[in-house]
Amino acid sequence: MMLETSNYLNRLESKQFSIFTQKFHNSLAKTLHLYEAKIVYKDNNTYLLIFNTANNAIGCALKIQSNFKYITPKFDGGFRKLQIGISCTNSDYDLVLRKPSVGSTPYYMCEWIPDTIVISKAVQSYFKKENKNAEIDTSQIRILSTKDEYFLKRVMNYLDDSWKRSEFKMNAIPEIVGYSASGFYKKLKRLTGKSPNSLFREFRLRRALKSLYKNGGNVRDIAKYSGFKSSSYFSKCFEDTFGVLPSRYIQKHNY
Repeated sequence: MMLETSNYLNRLESKQFSIFTQKFHNSLAKTLHLYEAKIVYKDNNTYLLIFNTANNAIGCALKIQSNFKYITPKFDGGFRKLQIGISCTNSDYDLVLRKPSVGSTPYYMCEWIPDTIVISKAVQSYFKKENKNAEIDTSQIRILSTKDEYFLKRVMNYLDDSWKRSEFKMNAIPEIVGYSASGFYKKLKRLTGKSPNSLFREFRLRRALKSLYKNGGNVRDIAKYSGFKSSSYFSKCFEDTFGVLPSRYIQKHNY
């Protein structure tokens, strides 16, 4: 399981954020113990977890979701996000044991599928075996088909490998993943809720945010690093996506 909370968590100086962070981690620790989760990696807004059963993983996800709503202050609920991705594909196992890195299916589920809890088809199959063919409540959990999981991973892996290249074009991806332009658009929109160009722009902005979080810097340099030719356009896109100007983020963040 990959669990991510909003990038606003622990990003800006605020007593309220510190209180929320403490409540969240305390609540999460109790839930993880209850469902016998093994913590592989964690930081202020990310957890990578391993479970012995699909039943425990899904039960834990639902409990975390319920607790998250309870401890989130009403006045800033729009800034608090919780994303959970659960997968059991063997091809990801060695990779995700290292850290929640690029290339793992749960990572992409968290980052790009808008539903709060997303599981793979394989997790659903294990859950049904463990619970005498009981069905999963799809009003709370999105089940990603094997084809959709493979599609998402191929697209996002390609973006991770290519997004910094100056000659990179989003319209090159459909052919690479075996789709027509219209078929690619429809499938990506259905999975992520975003058009190809919108997804690529947000992809670059999220990488910019991560770079600012880790390294600081100035707006001009980070815009160039992220592939934006105009620092003013970068600032506008950054504010539209994250609700704060990058210059303000740099001033407020503790390095």
